[in-house]
Amino acid sequence: MRLSIPTYHETLWSAAFPGDQQPCSLLKPTLSHLLNLLPWTPSERTRIIVRSDAGLGTDANINWLLWLNFQVLMKGRSGKRAQALARAISSEDWLADDSRRRWLAVATNPPRYGRRTVTYVLRWATATDQLRYGTLVSSLLDWVPLSTWRLHDGRGAIEVEIKADKSGLLIPKRRKQCLDAQEALILISDLAHNILAWLHPWMLADSQFVSYGPERLVSDLLCIPGRVEISEGRLTKVALKASHPYAAPMRECLLQLLDHFGNP
Repeated sequence: MRLSIPTYHETLWSAAFPGDQQPCSLLKPTLSHLLNLLPWTPSERTRIIVRSDAGLGTDANINWLLWLNFQVLMKGRSGKRAQALARAISSEDWLADDSRRRWLAVATNPPRYGRRTVTYVLRWATATDQLRYGTLVSSLLDWVPLSTWRLHDGRGAIEVEIKADKSGLLIPKRRKQCLDAQEALILISDLAHNILAWLHPWMLADSQFVSYGPERLVSDLLCIPGRVEISEGRLTKVALKASHPYAAPMRECLLQLLDHFGNP
């Protein structure tokens, strides 16, 4: 599990859990840890939306979040419930999302939760033209249906970030069999991830490398041959191989990094 700040991709906390646990059982300990780091008041929580896929969307988890005053935008965990609710919807009540092959409708006779919510029934076509169904529970009562679903789509950003770390930091190639060793590896990976995230505003802003993700930063940029000179505990010189195609622009980035810290 990972807690991340999406605006600038810093990881706040990560943890490994035994592999025999269901994802739905990890929501409470993860969010409880976040509340210890950031003790928001109940009124502040009303401005925070918890978005998740069906793996976390049990009735108990949804109610727990609502009782804590969070807003929820979560897919329901029960596929059988989704199909039952879909059968109760007439064909003219499905609202089409013209940008994609999917439809949604407001559920009739939905489950009730600890606060007022709306439950949408989701329907989408797979690549083989099969129809799949799901539910989306929302406490954002002022949002129109299609906008609500598209807002939920945004939760995929953390998945993209994790995939980028896997390819850039080669995390899958360094798995450990012991849980303690895997936790230590996660901490080291988080440190590497955050250093790369911090480099963007500190060093890469307004450069040709501003769009680089972890993989290109590690494999193309941070492996430029060169040397550093340190005298009496202070960095005195950084020399990059002049023939490297990125040496000149990287020099400007390094100067920007030094300026950020006042040329220590």
